[in-house]
Amino acid sequence: MTLTKNGHRIPRMHIVTIHRGMYPDMIGGTYTYIYELGRRLAARGHRFDVIASTKRPDPGPPVDLEGMRIHSYAFRKLHPAYSTMQHLAKSYRIYQEIAEKSPVDILSVNDSQLGLKTARSALGREACQVPTFHASAALEYRLNTSWQVEAEPSAPKRVAMRAVAPAYEHWQWRFEDRLLRAARGILVLSEFTKSIIRESFPAIDLDLVRIIPSGVDTGRFLPADDRAAVRARLGLDADATYLITVRNLSPRMGIENLVEAMSDVVASEKAGSADVRLLICGEGKLRPALEESIARLGLGERVTLLGRVVDEDLVRYYQAADLFVLPTTAMEGFGIVTVEALSTNLPVVGTPAGATPEILLPIDQRLVTRDTSAEAIAEGIISWLDWRYDETGTTRYRDTVLAKYSWDHIAGEVESYYEEMLAGFRRS
Repeated sequence: MTLTKNGHRIPRMHIVTIHRGMYPDMIGGTYTYIYELGRRLAARGHRFDVIASTKRPDPGPPVDLEGMRIHSYAFRKLHPAYSTMQHLAKSYRIYQEIAEKSPVDILSVNDSQLGLKTARSALGREACQVPTFHASAALEYRLNTSWQVEAEPSAPKRVAMRAVAPAYEHWQWRFEDRLLRAARGILVLSEFTKSIIRESFPAIDLDLVRIIPSGVDTGRFLPADDRAAVRARLGLDADATYLITVRNLSPRMGIENLVEAMSDVVASEKAGSADVRLLICGEGKLRPALEESIARLGLGERVTLLGRVVDEDLVRYYQAADLFVLPTTAMEGFGIVTVEALSTNLPVVGTPAGATPEILLPIDQRLVTRDTSAEAIAEGIISWLDWRYDETGTTRYRDTVLAKYSWDHIAGEVESYYEEMLAGFRRS
């Protein structure tokens, strides 16, 4: 904080973030990112407002959360076009109220279909715009639509979905392109995400793009003092080898491939003596299909779908496990669960999708599988079973996080970047 002449405290920067939902109502990488970054920037003396949609019919007045101010608006999911118009109008109305009371220094839109109206408005242009580009909604829509078309049993509906998809994908791309064009600077979490801008938005000057990774709360995600006690508390077998993954059960997350891989892992001689089991944390549309695969492969005693795990237990599952597996098939913009696992000194075997190699290859090339297939994931796990005991006593996984991904370090980098962008904006 700084002081005015009459002694009143004023924030160093006024930052407004717009995103679809807010932690803890919503869980996932982007929600965790905004929560962790926001509360740390607030602790550093900045005013941090979040404008977020909610499914609650009456969100009530703004609330304070860890030094942040959360402004929620009710949202009903209807037709995509109508839903987007709701988001744009309601988020802009709240932004007007915020900006009229206190001028905004940094406007960070995390979702173009919520914040584009604000970004392109005269009021929005009075702030220094630094959107955070987590991933391309248009590309994610393409991947999700492909899966939905394949899963649709009705041939006429499949034809209709294929006919509409290109137009809607282009509509989403236009939103993202216009948001990026309005930016003073663009924040991304990985080289992979920067490559999406390079390939999908060629009109954007890449000199505007700054890579600052996400972080992890190293004070919360700690190695266990007594792993046996943690396992006992969770009701896990003391002598089994536990693999764990934390994912939304949706197609691009690769959970189907991981379940298929477990069939090969269990059949291997190495895994047989290790009593390997897999714990899957998360919920989503694929759960029925996964339950069917687990039964078909005879893995009922080896694979457990835990559903959504509460935050307190999530850390315990990391601490109790022997290996984290990230089986993503595409669009891993960063991978917060990867650094959460590493922070508890848990090794991670991940697929070469998105930003995962950027995190894991500098630690050990053996942690990245040859591709995203079930066969490659099985090979990666079985290979780890061979060399796991060479790692006895190592702290290199947590050491990597402490050196590169602690939130205090990351928040400082983002703060400096915002200050740099704001100074240039004011000069211009």
